[in-house]
Amino acid sequence: MGTGREEAVRVGMTPDGTMTLLRSYHREVLRRLEPLLGDGPAPTCLHPGLVWAATRPAVGDGGSEEPVDGPAPDPARTAELVRELSSAGLMPPLRHLTPDGTAADPDWCRWGTGQLQADIRRTGGTGDADFGTLDPTEGIATLEAARRTLRRVWPEAALETDLLIRVIVYVRGGAFRSATLRPTFGAIYLGTSSVESPAAAFEALLHETGHHALYLRNFFETYVTNGDVLVSHPLRPDPRPVSGAVHAAHVLARMAYGLARWSAEPDAPPEAAARRDDALRRLRGTVEALEPAAEWTDRGRGWFDDLLRWEKELTAAHPL
Repeated sequence: MGTGREEAVRVGMTPDGTMTLLRSYHREVLRRLEPLLGDGPAPTCLHPGLVWAATRPAVGDGGSEEPVDGPAPDPARTAELVRELSSAGLMPPLRHLTPDGTAADPDWCRWGTGQLQADIRRTGGTGDADFGTLDPTEGIATLEAARRTLRRVWPEAALETDLLIRVIVYVRGGAFRSATLRPTFGAIYLGTSSVESPAAAFEALLHETGHHALYLRNFFETYVTNGDVLVSHPLRPDPRPVSGAVHAAHVLARMAYGLARWSAEPDAPPEAAARRDDALRRLRGTVEALEPAAEWTDRGRGWFDDLLRWEKELTAAHPL
């Protein structure tokens, strides 16, 4: 996995590196799902429903990931998804979901939105009245405009998004903006504020694809040896583990870089530059939190050195 080994400690992305890591992870997910796959053709791409099923305690072993508590996957639904994905190709069209909390929602989606709602209530005190479905029509149009912009200003990042993200789940819950959950790898959860403008959607795509990219890297590489130690960083109001600060730094660097490329265009909206500067400020704060706290592995130190180069170059080009 030579190309993938280099990609695993890189902040940015290359098409070959992304594909190498993704293929290896795809094989591992299918290995875990062998009891549920049957004798038919295997899925041609990853999907949050497959990853979620593979992390259930009742399905094989968790490989290098811990099984996640929750209900066992529905064998009939899993078999149906496997059949659907067996001829879907590597990058099937992006799907959009608006869950309503009923049995009609995919099991992985019910689990994921339940986790998010619990976290929102814990950190924001949001009540039941603040949750519910939303009409994503305008949001989808805004998101598609952001995807077109990303393809133009940073094609490698757009391809990575197309390879890693299969489903957008729209969630209304107080001030919730966006999220990625490792057990539903392949799904991005977006709140209304993340699709209120093309610049917000552009940032959200970079942010959540960045989380996916780092989850993929960390499946193969461990960056820190004290990931559970709590630190404060600018992406969360409450102290979070060092491993979470590593994620914050990774996504903030990518957000700042992508927004810098867009804001350099003559007709870019002023919001792109404002979001770039905000991402740079928060990146500096996250680096300052990590420098005294993180205990790096040799490979993790290589990633952090790359991150510091990104931060230095971006700050030099766009002094705050």
